[in-house]
Amino acid sequence: MENNIPELRFPEFERTSLYRSYFFKDIFLFSTGKNIKQSEASPEFEIPCIRYGELYYMYNEVIYEIINRTNLDKSELLFSEGDEILLPSAGEDTLDIGKASALTLENIAIGRTINILKPLKENFYSQIYVSYYINQKLRKKIATLAKGSSISNVYNSDLKRLEIFLPSLEEQNKIADFLTTIDKRINILQDKKADLDVYKKGVMQQIFSQQIRFKDDEGKDFPDWEEKRLGEIGFFQTSSIDKLSREDEEEVFLINYLNVYRHENINNETIKKFQKVTAKETQIQSCNLVKGDILFTPSSETPLDIGHSVVIFEDLESAVFSYHLMRYRPKIKLDILYSHYFCNIQSVMKQLFRYATGSTRFTISAGNFSKVRISIPVIEEQKKIANFLSKIDIQIEKVERQIEDMQVYKKGLLQKMFV
Repeated sequence: MENNIPELRFPEFERTSLYRSYFFKDIFLFSTGKNIKQSEASPEFEIPCIRYGELYYMYNEVIYEIINRTNLDKSELLFSEGDEILLPSAGEDTLDIGKASALTLENIAIGRTINILKPLKENFYSQIYVSYYINQKLRKKIATLAKGSSISNVYNSDLKRLEIFLPSLEEQNKIADFLTTIDKRINILQDKKADLDVYKKGVMQQIFSQQIRFKDDEGKDFPDWEEKRLGEIGFFQTSSIDKLSREDEEEVFLINYLNVYRHENINNETIKKFQKVTAKETQIQSCNLVKGDILFTPSSETPLDIGHSVVIFEDLESAVFSYHLMRYRPKIKLDILYSHYFCNIQSVMKQLFRYATGSTRFTISAGNFSKVRISIPVIEEQKKIANFLSKIDIQIEKVERQIEDMQVYKKGLLQKMFV
């Protein structure tokens, strides 16, 4: 089959280059890697290697840098020549199996449970172009070839029947170069965000351990911070509201633990998208949410996930919190933005971890929440801390938007550049 033309092409190829159809068996040589156990791979070892599980989440369409290494004897390993396309041949999610990565590096040990595609003919296809093509056009198709129940498998014999449309090698290379340029820009932005996250974490540790202090508007020191238990300066409230609907009860919007866990923006506009439930008037009065309230997640399968929080920045109309959450209402004046930051500092999270109880599921009670100690500066210093940290957050959010915009741009191109 020929002359399938994508919606978007580089102008110089529109009249001179055709797209032709090929079966995988006619353009690839197929093989698999050799076993490298998880315990036999570490960044501290000597020989660079790739294991199949790493293809799911560590690598994208092109592998530029190897993360793990192994100390196995070289005679036990299969090494790359730098012209391979790798696809994991097994996984719990069938869509993971169809994720392709072009390996352009030589002498990389390739682990077992990886389908390896190499060129049957020289100078026929761009491995980078084909990697993008597989991820965009064939991933779902490969998922349908998977066999198995809990763990699905796709073998090289299954891949041989797949069909791919290729333009001239020159056009493939131009498309590959263009897409890798976009990915490199995304990687730069992701590295920038990671650096800002690390910087923010370090600064927060220094601020809340009082290694960094702020001055008042006249350049004078603020008073010493006061150490208080959360129970001394506020109180916790549980909820009895669930997702059941009952007659003769008032309809309200329900905020649940997922909204808090994801740190969703909760205000009178966004709650309209939340689930509606019914509740008694007394429940609504006791489980209402006003400006300055803090919602905590009091239970989780791991104690490290207890204590996720969101601060309510405005009085919420017709909204309540579910029995999976706990509301904290300060009795003293706290800067709302400052509350958002102190809830997530390391010293608070460590205390929550220590107070959590349970075996398969961990929980922290209102009584134990109340025992958590925090050091509180005066309201004027709270505002300076909050304003300083919010400026870092604005920078992080700006980079996040840039990453999202680039990813949307890339997705749009991929949809239009392949047939």
